[in-house]
Amino acid sequence: MLRVFSTKAGSRHERSQQWCAFTRADHVEIHDDREASLRGIDFGHVRLCYASLGRHKVVQESVGESGDAYPALKFFLQEEGTARITQSGRTIELHPGEWCAMRKDIPYTLDSDGFSRQLAITLPCEMIPAPRPGFAWWGKARSFLRGPARILHASASASVMAGTSLTQDDCGQIGTQITELLRMMLREDRSEASPDLRERRRLEVMEHIERNLTDPGMNVQTIARALGCSTRTLHKLFEGEANSVSRIIWERRLERSRSQLVDPAFRGQSITEIAHYWGFSDSQHFSRAFRSRFGTSPRECRNSVLH
Repeated sequence: MLRVFSTKAGSRHERSQQWCAFTRADHVEIHDDREASLRGIDFGHVRLCYASLGRHKVVQESVGESGDAYPALKFFLQEEGTARITQSGRTIELHPGEWCAMRKDIPYTLDSDGFSRQLAITLPCEMIPAPRPGFAWWGKARSFLRGPARILHASASASVMAGTSLTQDDCGQIGTQITELLRMMLREDRSEASPDLRERRRLEVMEHIERNLTDPGMNVQTIARALGCSTRTLHKLFEGEANSVSRIIWERRLERSRSQLVDPAFRGQSITEIAHYWGFSDSQHFSRAFRSRFGTSPRECRNSVLH
């Protein structure tokens, strides 16, 4: 079932109340004038949800809907901005490109000092094989920019965008695949083998790209200079990969542009403004690249979701 919501009221207090009523949170404080939005779809037992808010604080004190507690895990994949999640006396700080998880049926607080966009994946604890680690392990920020975590993020993000065109059986199968990707991600992160030097350097490059996507001047030369290596070394790190460094930058900018085009919180921004924000200086070139990547124009993509 598709759930789409965006705040409409004129005051911050009214928007806070709207968000609180829709999400059933115990307390919500929206501290700026940015429109907040949510888009969620159920894929069998797995719920995927995008949430975009400005500066805010969300408090969840009750332990379940209608007073009926249920053990569930909620994975937060931070795409933009920084968020803090506090549960059981511990605080996790998430930056773009990082994920963590928590028990949804235990009280928690989530807040951000500025705009924040997250992809959340929620599923019953029983779908993650035992023995499961404790909060000290879940409550640690980890990167989703490599390995199974990267595939999970790309798959979950695409599913939220395209889920409305699928049958119930298809959605159930996707939920099963998302669950298996989660298990793969957890198996890799719990392994004791530390990544080799090449993998660590690749991750540094990916994290630099993620932090600087809005900089139109970012390219192979500026990344190499920032990381203290040559452009030749940078290219060799991604030798044999499907995408070069330049292509990775291009793909990530297109993906972020699409995310904002279908987000109700950005309906007030033009397609050109969104393209320029993510580093595209030529609107026509952006439109051609967007159609080549996603099979539709930016305007068709926006209209198919927002209208």
